[in-house]
Amino acid sequence: MNTSAYTPLSSRLGRSLRLALALLGLALGLTAHAQADLPQAPVPVTASEKADDCFLEATVQKLAQRHAEAYELFRHVLRLNPRHVGALYALSTYAHVMHQDSLALDYLLQASRLAPMNYDLRQALVSSYMAAGRQDDAVKELEQMARQYPDKTEILLMLVDLYTRQEDYAHVISALDRVEVLEGKNEQISIQKFRTYSQMKDEKRAFAEMQALADEYPNDLRYRVMMAEMYLDQGKNDAARKIYEEVQRTDPDDISLLGSLMRFYDTTGEQEKFQQTLERLIVSPRVDAETRFGLVRNMTMQALQEHTDTASMTGVFRRLLALPQEDDRTAELFAQYLISANAPQEQVKPVLEQTLLINPENEAARMQLLMYATQEEDHDEILRLCRTASDINLADPVFYYNLGMENYLNDQYDEALAALRKGLTKTTRDTSVELITNMYAVVGDLHHQMGNDRLAFEAYDSCLLYRPDDAMVLNNYAYYLSLRKQDLQRAAEMSLRSLEKEPRSTTFLDTYAWILFQQKRYEEARVYADSVLSLLTDSMQPADATSVEHAGDIYAELGQTEHAVQLWEQALRLFRKDEKADAADTERVTQKIRRRKYIEVKRK
Repeated sequence: MNTSAYTPLSSRLGRSLRLALALLGLALGLTAHAQADLPQAPVPVTASEKADDCFLEATVQKLAQRHAEAYELFRHVLRLNPRHVGALYALSTYAHVMHQDSLALDYLLQASRLAPMNYDLRQALVSSYMAAGRQDDAVKELEQMARQYPDKTEILLMLVDLYTRQEDYAHVISALDRVEVLEGKNEQISIQKFRTYSQMKDEKRAFAEMQALADEYPNDLRYRVMMAEMYLDQGKNDAARKIYEEVQRTDPDDISLLGSLMRFYDTTGEQEKFQQTLERLIVSPRVDAETRFGLVRNMTMQALQEHTDTASMTGVFRRLLALPQEDDRTAELFAQYLISANAPQEQVKPVLEQTLLINPENEAARMQLLMYATQEEDHDEILRLCRTASDINLADPVFYYNLGMENYLNDQYDEALAALRKGLTKTTRDTSVELITNMYAVVGDLHHQMGNDRLAFEAYDSCLLYRPDDAMVLNNYAYYLSLRKQDLQRAAEMSLRSLEKEPRSTTFLDTYAWILFQQKRYEEARVYADSVLSLLTDSMQPADATSVEHAGDIYAELGQTEHAVQLWEQALRLFRKDEKADAADTERVTQKIRRRKYIEVKRK
């Protein structure tokens, strides 16, 4: 941009306004000669005015984020007026952004000399001195500012920081004294003066400083406790103990006292007193919940590391849980501690139950109780835990799977199906494939039991997408297809895949035999049926009524009627012993015996 030939709009407007005002003044001054034909001279514009106009335009460009144009305009301002403070400051910021720190500092120095009363400029100059590592110059500038602005505490605090870095402790104390004059004695200043005197090896004045603070605020025990801690830091344990005893007589339950005493007893090796003080602090109603939990957590970890007797920690936790509870963290920590310490289940269970009373949505506690109930085969407890989990809509699908299984065992098919469907909506990427496939498998079984094989097959297909070689699903799917004489070739393939997984499973062998039977491959079917009967005999397992009936059906179709009737009679006895057998089962087998032939069951 050629700035020498540039006449910004703001400048033109400014000139027009000045010209109008000048002409107006001239007209008023010449009213007596209104008729005279006077020549009009142009209004002169000074370099300073041009600089101001250019600065205004530069600022507009800067605000519009057109920094290249703004930068050139600010430089042109200085060519018009080298003493323009605003342009000097603006150019210092640009120089800083461009990492030209020495140039930025030079601009600031010029600006601050031209405007020595501008506080912001002086602060920026100090920051630039610090960035350039010129601490002495920064101190000199701040001392001048402190004299110029005697009421500004922030200047003195910056001096304190700089003098501390320079280890000029005498000037640190001097600056802190000036802060105290402005703000009065306070904890922060007194502690800093104590530390400074300590660095100066002036212990007498160091402790006198804290004594003065304690004397000024005699009702605030924290300052006396702080004095005790300072003596402790200096290895003066007897002096520290004396102050602790004085504070204890005033308020033995003061929180700052108890916390400091723990450190004192730990330093002096008085472990029994340390433990007693810790327990007093933990159960103190003055302690906020966050601090209390942090203390008891640390105490618990230490007890586990040191294999402390559980009776001691149990007592502490019971006292804690007797207090009003804002959340379930303490009860949960107690349960975790007992489990980690290998406490008996009967000791852990009440704590877990208390955790759930405080927060029924605590999944970890409910899951632990569920694990105990599963181990003990306590079906009523499993049902209670999982039903509540479903009622409050917990996220873990394990609860819904167990609720579904318990309802299934109780022949509550609708309730079981509803629980499992809800559980499937709770699955995530982190849910185990085994759990997902188990839920789909049981959903399939339930649909079959409820007479809806289409939905059963959809559930099995979903299961096999996750786990294509699930032997039980392959077997059940194949068997239910064979009962409907539907897609028998696929049924046979699935049945064989299940047998590859478990070749000696009598259930799987029976399924394959039955599929072969439906395909009218009777001789092959007989081989597998005989294998079932042989395995049941050899393993001393109780015979399965359906498997025996199937064997009878196969022999009947092979023309071996007598053997078929014997097998059916055996199946009839087994059905009559089975409490869950349907009356239709006994009636069907009875008809086969009476009519001495296989009777096909018509399915919908």
